[in-house]
Amino acid sequence: MAVVYGPQPLKPLNVETRHGFEDQYSSEQLLQAMANDFIFYFDDKRHRTNGNPTPEEVKENDENHYYQPIYDWKIVKDRQKTVSAALLLCLNLGVDPPDVIKTHPCARVETWVDPLNFQDSKKAIEQIGKNLQAQYETLSLRTRYKQSLDPCVEDVKRFCNSLRRTSKDDRILFHYNGHGVPQPTQSGEIWVFNRGYTQYIPVSLYDLQTWLGAPCIYVYDCNSAGNIVTNFQKFVEKRIKDEQDGVHNPAAVCPAGAYTECFQLASCQSDELLLMSPELPADLFSCCLTCPIEISVRVFLMQSTLKDSKYKIFFENPNADDTNDSKKSFKSNIPNVNIPGVLSDRRTPLGELNWIFTAITDTIAWTSLPRPLFKKLFRHDLMVAALFRNFLLAKRIMPWYNCHPVSDPELPDTICNHPMWKSWDLALDEVLSKLVNDLTEVPQTSELEGVLIAQQQERPQSERSQQQTENNSGSVNAQSRFAVANLSTMSLANHPAAQANSRKSMTSISQNEQPLQHHQQQFTGFFEQNLTAFELWLKYASNARHPPEQLPIVLQVLLSQVHRIRALVLLSRFLDLGPWAVYLSLSIGIFPYVLKLLQSPAPELKPILVFIWARIMSIDYKNTQAELIKEKGYMYFVSVLVPDFGTSLASNGLSVNPNSPLTITASGNASSYRNQLYQQGLTNGNSGAHSAPFYHSNDTTDEQKAMAVFVLSSFVRDFPLGQKYCFSLELVNKLCFYIDHSEIPLLRQWCIILIGQLCDQNPLNRFICVNGGIVDNLIRSLKDPVPEVRTAVLLALKYLISDLDDADQIIRLQQDYEQQYQQLHVQLQQLQNASHQQQLPQLEQQQLKIEQQLQHCQVMQMQVHTIDSRKLKRQEMTNLVAALGLINDGSPLVRKEVIILLSQFVYRYVNFFIVVSFNDLTEEIIQMEGSDSEAQTYTDKHSVSHGSIFATVWEALLIFSEDPFPENKLLAGQAVDYILLELSTHKQLSEAFGKIEKFLIKRSNTSNQNGKHGFNISQVQLIMKPAQSFAENSLTPRSSRAQGPNGKKDSTGNRSSLVRFFQNLGLSSSGNDSDDKVSHGANGRKTRSSGMSLLSIPHGSAPHAKTAGPSQKPKVLKLPLDSTFQDYSREYFQEPQMRKQESDEFGSVEYSARIWRRNRNESVIQETQSQKKLALYGDWSNRMVTLDNKTHPKVIKFAQFENYIVSADERDDITVFDWAQNSTLSRFSNGNPFGTKVTDLKFLNEDDAILLMTGSSEGIIKIYKNIHCLNELEMISSWRGLTDMLLTPRSSGLLTEWQQIRGSFLVTGDVKIIRVWDARTETVEVDIPAKTSSLVTSITSDQLAGNIFVAGFADGSLRVYDRRMDPRDSMVRLWRSGSGRQRTWINNVHMQRGGYRELVSGATNGIVELWDIRSQEPVESFKDENFQQNGGQKRMTTMTTMQVHEHAPIIATGTKQIKIWTTSGDILSSFKNHNNSGGVAGTLAATGIRSTGSAGFLSSMAFHPHRMMLAATNSQDSHINIYECQDDKSDFYY
Repeated sequence: MAVVYGPQPLKPLNVETRHGFEDQYSSEQLLQAMANDFIFYFDDKRHRTNGNPTPEEVKENDENHYYQPIYDWKIVKDRQKTVSAALLLCLNLGVDPPDVIKTHPCARVETWVDPLNFQDSKKAIEQIGKNLQAQYETLSLRTRYKQSLDPCVEDVKRFCNSLRRTSKDDRILFHYNGHGVPQPTQSGEIWVFNRGYTQYIPVSLYDLQTWLGAPCIYVYDCNSAGNIVTNFQKFVEKRIKDEQDGVHNPAAVCPAGAYTECFQLASCQSDELLLMSPELPADLFSCCLTCPIEISVRVFLMQSTLKDSKYKIFFENPNADDTNDSKKSFKSNIPNVNIPGVLSDRRTPLGELNWIFTAITDTIAWTSLPRPLFKKLFRHDLMVAALFRNFLLAKRIMPWYNCHPVSDPELPDTICNHPMWKSWDLALDEVLSKLVNDLTEVPQTSELEGVLIAQQQERPQSERSQQQTENNSGSVNAQSRFAVANLSTMSLANHPAAQANSRKSMTSISQNEQPLQHHQQQFTGFFEQNLTAFELWLKYASNARHPPEQLPIVLQVLLSQVHRIRALVLLSRFLDLGPWAVYLSLSIGIFPYVLKLLQSPAPELKPILVFIWARIMSIDYKNTQAELIKEKGYMYFVSVLVPDFGTSLASNGLSVNPNSPLTITASGNASSYRNQLYQQGLTNGNSGAHSAPFYHSNDTTDEQKAMAVFVLSSFVRDFPLGQKYCFSLELVNKLCFYIDHSEIPLLRQWCIILIGQLCDQNPLNRFICVNGGIVDNLIRSLKDPVPEVRTAVLLALKYLISDLDDADQIIRLQQDYEQQYQQLHVQLQQLQNASHQQQLPQLEQQQLKIEQQLQHCQVMQMQVHTIDSRKLKRQEMTNLVAALGLINDGSPLVRKEVIILLSQFVYRYVNFFIVVSFNDLTEEIIQMEGSDSEAQTYTDKHSVSHGSIFATVWEALLIFSEDPFPENKLLAGQAVDYILLELSTHKQLSEAFGKIEKFLIKRSNTSNQNGKHGFNISQVQLIMKPAQSFAENSLTPRSSRAQGPNGKKDSTGNRSSLVRFFQNLGLSSSGNDSDDKVSHGANGRKTRSSGMSLLSIPHGSAPHAKTAGPSQKPKVLKLPLDSTFQDYSREYFQEPQMRKQESDEFGSVEYSARIWRRNRNESVIQETQSQKKLALYGDWSNRMVTLDNKTHPKVIKFAQFENYIVSADERDDITVFDWAQNSTLSRFSNGNPFGTKVTDLKFLNEDDAILLMTGSSEGIIKIYKNIHCLNELEMISSWRGLTDMLLTPRSSGLLTEWQQIRGSFLVTGDVKIIRVWDARTETVEVDIPAKTSSLVTSITSDQLAGNIFVAGFADGSLRVYDRRMDPRDSMVRLWRSGSGRQRTWINNVHMQRGGYRELVSGATNGIVELWDIRSQEPVESFKDENFQQNGGQKRMTTMTTMQVHEHAPIIATGTKQIKIWTTSGDILSSFKNHNNSGGVAGTLAATGIRSTGSAGFLSSMAFHPHRMMLAATNSQDSHINIYECQDDKSDFYY
């Protein structure tokens, strides 16, 4: 190949930055700000999901264990309770059973009672029974206990039958102590006595089951107790089998299946005897179950190696006077220790030990048992939970004495060796150590403590209640501090004994300070240590998503005032890990605790509780709504938003209901009052949310307020009672204030959603909001810069659309208020009668309260009567008109919600749309078949819907049916289908509609006969008259709808064409289908069948990119469409907020990949800096690689740092190549309609994960990610960049300029404006007039600051615009290429992103000019002169393309050959582009270009942004040649 080199030496190059941009480089502050503010676009969650929540199948699969749902976490209200207990003691004291030979000495103590201390055995067993009952009462006071001491068979039967009758379906506890009878038989029979105590009588276990029924919990404390458990299970299986076989036991009091809900606890296995060691009680098993602390301390001291040293004091018995050596031998091994305190008072040593024991056993059970079994045993029945909790201790202690307790259900043996038992031993050691110190060093303090505790136990209940009354009558400060100290019934009251003396001499404040200090005393470091362990787990082990064993302990720590704040903070961090952590916390039982904490007035708890509740409501709001009504829990979150709720509006003419619900009634000046509040907020300095005076002294941030609004939104969602309680004008006004003033989009978004929910299906609330100007506030938010906020407004407007049964709802409201009024009136009369008899302050307060409620009821009745339905309808139309302004919004999410809003409107007023659609269809057919005059006459006479809001909505739906985002297109198609289906079944119009259908089918057949593009009859089957309702009718799948490339009504005023809509149904002869039928290829991606294409590769045959949302219509057509936006938004509160994003987390895969890409980018820049000089003397003709595009590439584009080059052909195919590997990475369809083409390609976010932007000639912009892999390819956004595009033969299509630094798209084309889109807000920032009627052919801009941009036009002119100026005055410079001597076409204008920022333009006449925006004339100019021989005459050829390197002073021009120039006008080389023969014949017919005169012309070129590489392609070639500059001519120097 002949290569021509330019002159030597070269002319000097420019070495000064053009346009005065050198200031940009000299300003370090500006460069630093740009580096810090550099963000990536189109990487938000909405771009990945289009507002669709995570699919249920993803949650079910849960590959990363992120969800781990536990749906049955809530403990139902009607859970089982143990209401009765049978304590059956068969001791027969003094007589040993014949089958067991006991040792001497032997264990004889029963329930801490030694029978030998009683002369009368009857009194002894009575005391034993009383003690056993007292021990059980520490577990449950509400259970009714009945004793049966040494009973006979008849007594047992009568006893059991009586308990079952009184207990009904509740659980019964059956405790059996068989120490005085033989061990159970092999068949499970237990022994009792005869009347004379002369015989042991067996009781059949089957009979015992029959008498007691089910459910029950059995405790067996006897030898060989395992026999009973085994046989019990066998009898249950037999009962179930008999019932299945039809054999019913008439004596049974419950079905056989109920016996499976029985629990059993047995002291030993079937072949074991109970321990006989005299140091321990004979009923060790019962002691473990009923008094675990005492038995734990005793066994701990007996097993301790320090019992002869440190704990020796506990084994001393100073009162011992017994000289019997045999007795002293074992009594000296029995510790004598009493842990001071009260079991139920956690601030005493005994109470704290009991508290710790509960936490430890809960932890052991939770970590050892399956979740369903744990919930069944430890969360349903308090008595069952207590017994099984203490049974864990028996599982640990009794094997040391050769007894292995048995249970049903069986618990794992690993429980006895659980690591948490060491923590229990440590806690015992700490308490005992303190007790040793007290006994040895300060005995007086110990005695005083004992006296105080004795006083507490002996004080009568009346004195305690009197003290509580005195405390409540103290000062405000005292009350608040007392309330903080008593957050729930689970918290501790102040120690009464400690207050006994101080109450007389101290003030109310000091009266509360002393108990607070006493409360903070901790006898062990157990809880603090475990909180630290939990904190370490959160820091280092939480990523594993395995349950932390400290979670049950954290639950118990919530009972402690000392550690409550820390525990709540750690719990918040745990819940922040994701849904799995929330489910786990709920399953452990966290909900009752956080529900009770809502009664706390402590301000420091508000941010934490709001966060915790937001997490809970985000995963399960349905199970929590009713609970929030109890004790007005929802008011906690209202107070976060309106701290002075109920006070501000009372003085401004607003009537407030003093008793919940919150409904308040606005007087006539409510709207003006809200405006006054706004003005007051704006006149006090900054209009930001935090500076406005309307903000009460509240420590919560706007993010926390957003969580509170979300909780209220979840509370009222699909819950009319919650809506009734929550609605108040004061709250709504505050929400509006936040919408106007908050800078946090999340708060604005949820405030808007909550307002909409409060008005959903409630005409009264809707009317109050309309009257108060609330809706006008929402409409203003349609211009919010955040797409999610705009979407929230559309969702709220959907809630504001009236219902078909509005009139019925109003009547129902009237009846409810009338009924409420009558009930209150009756109550008031009863109170007035009672007050005449006795004067009590309480009666007066109740009377005043009811009078206020009556007044409120009357006002609400008046409000219901004043509801103006017409005003509501007018407001609906206003809302709809405002929403229609978002038809061309840049966010698919917003447009999707507009479609859903329109579907609600269609559903509400479907009859109007039937008329509009039929009228529109008729007009289109008249215009198709008749003359223009006839069509106009018909339109004038019969267009009954012309100009109506319904016709506008219908046209909007037709526009949306061709939305560039597939999910939106599908949803709009469903709405149109619904209208057509209703039209086809209409009584009066269905016949005419059928005739139209037949006419269109006939016309399609005629088109086929004439050789035109036609369709099969099966493709044109419209919706036939169904025999059932539309909801049950499965639609025949139809192809996509189209309106042609325009997609909107044009400037002449013609409406969107319904016939174009029917074209894709196969009802038109026109072949200009915008979208052909959808099919699915073998790879599962959507492909489209062959359209009218003469090309070798049919139009639209390449695979399509995946998109969010469904890809197919539902089988059942249903309107209105359901919005998924609220569920999508709810997921925000399930995602981690307290930690960095995964891409910012050091060491994560995304972070490492981002760092790698950054280093790669820097190395590419450093490597290519030295090549700038090479570009001036190197050989540019070196062809490095040739890529086969299969079709003629129209546009080609290099990526900056990836080894990608992307091409787009003249239709809709886009191909991604790896030029380094000479391979094709992916090839896919852009999806633009037939007859249009891709006219521009741009790369976004090139410094990180690259995105591809495509612009097509119908005005559509699409954004793709993962373009390197077809299987991962996704279209993440698309919108109509320009409307009213004029497609002409010489149309340049859609032209764009992307400014990464500002996130702006400059979009233009065959229009008279340059539209600026903001990628961050996805809205039009400004429309700048082009100030010419000529077509825009090229556009470029300053990539550093982004203020200046330049456009080239078809008349040879160039215009410079400054975005900082008013759009009308933004054109600051007008240039004419070639001094305006002849009319030329600017085929490219480009400003360098680096180098010296040269601005270069190239015209079709070969003139290349360099410009400086400060000068009116070009700073440099040269001409690419090329001539071709034509019939003996030389004719100058057209310069088809011109490109400028981004950093090197190099310009490339293309005609029939490629010429490389310096920016000074010197030619460096000239060579012909390699012409490949393949693909030419296949493209001739399609392009329509004649082979003569155009063969070999360059059609497009592209420089690599950094490397010295040039890609070029010829006009009739499908190949792309890439040339690389090499150092072959080193003798040419600059």
